Order: sequence, then C-alpha cells, then structure tokens
Amino acid sequence: MLKFFCSSLLVDINSQQIRTSLQPAKFRKSRQPEVSHPFVIDGESESHDFAKQWAAVFANSGSKSGFLEIIMDDTLVKYFVLTPPANARSLKDFHTAALMRLETLFGVTSDDWQISADWQKNRPSLVCAMPKALLKKISHASKKTIQHILSLQPRFVWRWNQCKQRILPEAWFISVEKQSMTLAAVHDGYVCMLKTILLPDETDETWLRTQLQRAAILHQLPQPGQLLLVGEIPAAWKCTSVQQTNLYQIAKKDLANKHITTKATVNNRAGAA
Repeated sequence: MLKFFCSSLLVDINSQQIRTSLQPAKFRKSRQPEVSHPFVIDGESESHDFAKQWAAVFANSGSKSGFLEIIMDDTLVKYFVLTPPANARSLKDFHTAALMRLETLFGVTSDDWQISADWQKNRPSLVCAMPKALLKKISHASKKTIQHILSLQPRFVWRWNQCKQRILPEAWFISVEKQSMTLAAVHDGYVCMLKTILLPDETDETWLRTQLQRAAILHQLPQPGQLLLVGEIPAAWKCTSVQQTNLYQIAKKDLANKHITTKATVNNRAGAA
C-alpha cells in the first residue's frame, strides 16, 4: 500500500558502490535518474563507520524519501538449489539441510549467513544465503538515518520475480551485470540449477554458449532452446528482441538447433554451484 501512495528510493548495492534512484508512487510515471555513490563493502568495517558512509550517500542522493527498496548484488550472496531432504517432516528439517549444504558447497560457517528460500516439499527449492554482518549494518544504518526498509532482495531474485511470466517452460534465465551474470536453468517453471559467473574482460557469443554447455553437462541437464536475459546485456552476445526499461534491458536469444563450440581456454571464474 505504501508503494502506491509514497515514493521510495531504489538502492542498488554492490561491493564498490551504491546506486540510488527515486521510484515514484505507482500512480505517477516520472522517475529520477540513477546516481552512483562510491561505497566499498568491507567486511571488517565497524557498524559506526558503515552508518557514517551510509548517511553521506543519502545526504547526496537528492531524495528525501525515507522508504527504501534495497537490491543486493549477486556477488554478495550465495545461491544454491536444495533437493527435498529424505524423511523431512518440518520446515526446520529443510532449514537444517540447507545450512549443511551451504557449509559443504562454500566452506563457510553457517552461523554467519541468513538463509531464505521458496521451500518446496516435492521439488527442489531455490536457497539464498546473505551475510548477517552486512544485513545488520544496513539495518543499523537505516535506523540511524530514520529510513524504513520496504524490501531487501538479491538482484537475481528481484529480477526473477519481475520477469518470470516471460520465461518459456524449458528456457533458461540470465541476470547480467557489468562484471557478473547469474545463470538459472528452468524446468517446469522452477529453478533447478543456479550459478553466478564473473565475466571476463572480453566476452562474446562463443563464451556465453560455452558457459551454457558446461552448466548443462555438469548438472546433467538438456541444453536450453532459448534464453531470457535481463540487465546490462553485452551487444557481442547477439541477442534479439532487446527492450529497454527504466531499470534494465530485456532480451531473448534462440539457441535451438545451434551448435555450441567450446574454446580451449576460457576465463571462467565461477561462483555459486
């Protein structure tokens, strides 16, 4: 209800900067241009220093809105897909299994991460882990500046929720940024594989097809016939039906009956499994 009557500030956080743009109330159409603010996410910084930087960003944002819609870059979170645990009887069993898988996949201490998921009993669940220390700093800083957080979502989840109606049953979905992409394999309308990949300095269509082939082989999945891409899409990927919205590009890429050639050397720095 607040989003309908009140403007809010879209806050996009990555490891090097915060981008802000004023989102008008739903019945208005104007939108403030995006403003970038240097802001290095340092895991060792104290809450006081973080709050001080946070206050400086919003003092220079040009917006007086106290309502925030926060998006966290996918490189700051960890994704994985959880198969329903055998003999699981409660949500607690699913949560425990997810924490164990988080530790196994990423070698981290699960106590340091906040788990959320679209828990499913009869099919795989998409799980996201966000660093508790960063969430705590954001919460503390927003209270200091008398701001109210309307939502806080990882970028992939935010884009998926906005675009999932466009995805064909066996198409794959990619959320793209300047330095990374999050690739999701989709089966029967749900995510069955998710992976964040850092982009090399130069990337082309062959590189993209190589990543798709590797993911399909590794996870024993059929290769997709089509991609839906959202974000900052490289022109070298030769996508079609490119549309520009206020927040990102949306494009399709047809792959059916097209051979994927694998290069011998590919600069692939993979993130989530």
